[in-house]
Amino acid sequence: MAKHFTLTALLLLAALQLLALDIQKGTYYFDNSLTRYPVPKFVYGSNTPAVSHVVSMKPEGNDRWSITFTETVTGVYRYVVAATSMADSTYLWAFNDVKEYISKTLDEPRTITSDKPMPVGWIYTPTDNEKWASAEWRMPYDQAYSGTLPVLYIKTEAPVTSKETYVSATCYIDALGLEGYTSLGTADKPLQLQIKGRGNYTWRDFAKKPYKLKFDEKVKPLGMKKSRHFALMANADDNLGFLRNTVGLELSRLLGLAWTPWQEPVEVVLNGDYIGLYMLTENVRVATKRVNVVEQADLETHPDSITGGWLFEIDNYDEAGQVVITEGNGARLRFTMHTPEQLSANQRSYIAKLLVDTDRAIYANNKQSTEWERYVDLDSLVRYYIVQEVMDDAESFHGSCYIHKQRGDDTKLIFGPVWDFGNAFQRGFDRFIWQDPPYGQNWIGEMARFPRFQERVREVWRPFLGERYPGLDAFIDNFIARIATASLCDVSRWPNYGTSNIEERKNEFKRRMREKVAFLTRQWGEGISGIADANSSLFTPNSSPLTPHSQSWYTLDGRRLPQRPSAPGIYLHAGRKVVVSDAF
Repeated sequence: MAKHFTLTALLLLAALQLLALDIQKGTYYFDNSLTRYPVPKFVYGSNTPAVSHVVSMKPEGNDRWSITFTETVTGVYRYVVAATSMADSTYLWAFNDVKEYISKTLDEPRTITSDKPMPVGWIYTPTDNEKWASAEWRMPYDQAYSGTLPVLYIKTEAPVTSKETYVSATCYIDALGLEGYTSLGTADKPLQLQIKGRGNYTWRDFAKKPYKLKFDEKVKPLGMKKSRHFALMANADDNLGFLRNTVGLELSRLLGLAWTPWQEPVEVVLNGDYIGLYMLTENVRVATKRVNVVEQADLETHPDSITGGWLFEIDNYDEAGQVVITEGNGARLRFTMHTPEQLSANQRSYIAKLLVDTDRAIYANNKQSTEWERYVDLDSLVRYYIVQEVMDDAESFHGSCYIHKQRGDDTKLIFGPVWDFGNAFQRGFDRFIWQDPPYGQNWIGEMARFPRFQERVREVWRPFLGERYPGLDAFIDNFIARIATASLCDVSRWPNYGTSNIEERKNEFKRRMREKVAFLTRQWGEGISGIADANSSLFTPNSSPLTPHSQSWYTLDGRRLPQRPSAPGIYLHAGRKVVVSDAF
């Protein structure tokens, strides 16, 4: 593995230079993934004599650009990379005048000027996307993997710039002789596949991109079930040691959902560029070994066939072709269809009516009613919900919330599989996921008012808490041990996203989960249920005034308080549950 030079070493090298900077003969690179300059131009020169050069860099694909010096250049004062309209040329201007002209007169972005030594073959990498972006030199990453995980090599025929259009590519997985792993393909005989971007926020807002893979033939990478379809999850939005999705998926398995996507950590080299630690993941789709329902054809019209199978998600983004209804509380409820993708008028009419009927039953005034259970499979809903609650995923019923249905008029909507825990553990843990959700929740707050839902939650929760949950701690430790070294390579590649102290992040994740589980245990596991009564003040703060010292206050775990609560929360007062708000 290539050695990592430190910034300190580079600074010492600069301090030893008594003369101006020399640019050695060779090729240098620029990472344009944050700055997004249309055409990066390398600008360098001196003040005495007054001479400067503007040179357009060459695109190398995947946001990397290059400039090659065929001879060593001496006497350079400073350099920048700029998005400038100045023509490629040699100017009889002092460097300081040129960089001021770019940023002040032309009002164009550039990096901050630098006189740091330029290591041949290294990558000049912005660390922010400000108008005058800070940047630093980093070593190339084609050999920067850790050696502790399999390496997935992908070579594309063109840059991957879209999540709509596939690009032809080849790939192979080198298991490096590691115990428990098997290689797939070789450098000489790679596998054929298609690759494109995936995701919404994670594709748009992060330089470390997620991808969707479609192999030409079914493959079995790293022991997963055979398929042509997989995802490369970047987890750039996870500041808790790659644990959000990992533990969310494991909880789904522990709680017995019908199918849970499997993932394996890999390090990825894309077109010779090390792009970090990823999770190679089974993506959600209809298949015998995945979401096992009948695969309904697009544009189907037969009355029996359009009853299923269905696979769709409650979505938080507008997409073409969605089925949209108005939820019983007035919210806009969007459903993105995955199977089928293109709907005939018959299909659209059938699924829209089913969803409207389901919504009306969920919002029935009589919460003793079981009408809604004609449409929703209660057991799958409860297990899916507990996973989201333990993860405190307060957007779980609002985005990437998958639902499927088998063929038949008498089959029900089944919640799952789970997917995307990017918003888990982003707030306090003294509330349920439908209470004050930061981005919104659909259906779950109303479904939680049904006594049969409440009772089934407790029935599933208690054996899970006693039998399955205790093993989660060891699972987390083992996973972090597997990826620890690779995570250091990842943070070297992506300092804005990665985790430099993964043990600290692991402990923080455990702390947050313990706090949420303790809250849920007080509600469901100790005989005091926060969802035991549809009219409980847990749902709406009690509006009647209370005299602070008139009767005893207790916390929900039974401890008596010396005075009324000083913080918002749910308490016992005069034998009843009371929500204490900031205004109390």
